[in-house]
Amino acid sequence: MKKFSMTMLPLLCSVAAPLCADAQGSQTMDKPAPQQQPMNQITPSGEPAVTRWADPYITADFIWWKAKEEGLDYAFNGVAFEGSVFSSANRINAEKGSVHHPHSEYEPGFKVGAGLKFRHDGWDLYAQYTWLHSDGEKSEAHSDRDGDSNVQNYFPIPRSGGVINSLFVEAEAEWSMHFNVLDLELGRNFWISKWLTLRPFVGMKFSWIDQDFDVEFEQSFPLSTNVPSRSYKIDMDSDQSAVGLRAGLDSAWYLWKKWCIYGDLAISGIWNDFDSSRKDRVTFSNITSTSAHFDKDSRTVTAVLEWALGLRFETAFHNDDFMFMMQAGWEQQVWFNQNQFLIPPNEGSSNLSLEGLTLKAGFYF
Repeated sequence: MKKFSMTMLPLLCSVAAPLCADAQGSQTMDKPAPQQQPMNQITPSGEPAVTRWADPYITADFIWWKAKEEGLDYAFNGVAFEGSVFSSANRINAEKGSVHHPHSEYEPGFKVGAGLKFRHDGWDLYAQYTWLHSDGEKSEAHSDRDGDSNVQNYFPIPRSGGVINSLFVEAEAEWSMHFNVLDLELGRNFWISKWLTLRPFVGMKFSWIDQDFDVEFEQSFPLSTNVPSRSYKIDMDSDQSAVGLRAGLDSAWYLWKKWCIYGDLAISGIWNDFDSSRKDRVTFSNITSTSAHFDKDSRTVTAVLEWALGLRFETAFHNDDFMFMMQAGWEQQVWFNQNQFLIPPNEGSSNLSLEGLTLKAGFYF
């Protein structure tokens, strides 16, 4: 019996050892790690931690942007004539001229946003509204000489029908825009390395953009002709409403624990409904008449590009359940083919661009 026990003891130990190891390992695995999140640990979710089925967050932005519409050149100088406008004029050397277009200024605006970060894999749902009202500074063009001189500048508005090939002593134009945009995003912010996070997203874009373009010309003839002056006024409107798909990628490159450089990129394809109108009026001998009045409805799909770069500070507290962030950066957008003013034959061939400073603050509950 003693011999049997000594022989079987090593065998029994070898059989029991794996069982003891499995039991110990099972106890270790059953104990959750501190602050462990039920997420995909290949790409762990970014802060803050979600304590409920979904946690809300809010954002607010101050924007200082400049908006500019292409294709709004309305007059030029640098062309000179000698002799009466009613005779076959001989060209003389003209001084260097320039093309005139409405001037754009930086204007204040805002963004407001609200979202939910879900426990389900750290997804988030976010909505943001952008408002900007741009009143372009009135642009004026004046002749170097008065209408009684033998030398005058040319001030035609291109592609404007009866206004072409007329001499003007003064021209002015003004462009304004009301910009309203709503973005909806479904995204996920996650770590792909110790110092880099990415947030891909998909969603939708809605926009309502109203634009006005008003141009006025004063025409003057030499006093010897006894022809009274004329004025031309052209009022153009373009109202856009659109809906489309949007996708992009937000990135954060951490320099230190709480500071990072952020870079955002988004692209949208939107279906536009444009309602454009134009009204031309001529005043001659104190009598005003309407020379043209028409409108156009058009629908087309265009693209929108958005990108931003800046510096962000963020801090999490209360066991990473809450987070505050603030950032400052430069943002640019291009809305393709948004110039739908009725200036034939070049309709719909110019873009709307926006750029400027964006200051953002956000709080995650």
